[in-house]
Amino acid sequence: MRLQGIPKAKIAEELGIQDVGRLKVWMKKYWEQGDFGLMEHRGRRKEYKDLEREIKRLRIGE
Repeated sequence: MRLQGIPKAKIAEELGIQDVGRLKVWMKKYWEQGDFGLMEHRGRRKEYKDLEREIKRLRIGE
């Protein structure tokens, strides 16, 4: 939506987000980290690890 030139306030209104500042924070996280940036992170690792790749890495190290 934003790439189409729609103002942030209009996007927030259409999505039911009352705080445009919150939308800005989410947009920044998305641009910096992609989908991972929008995931819930409380109590989780600071970085995403692909489980299959991690298992392969550990097996190679054996």
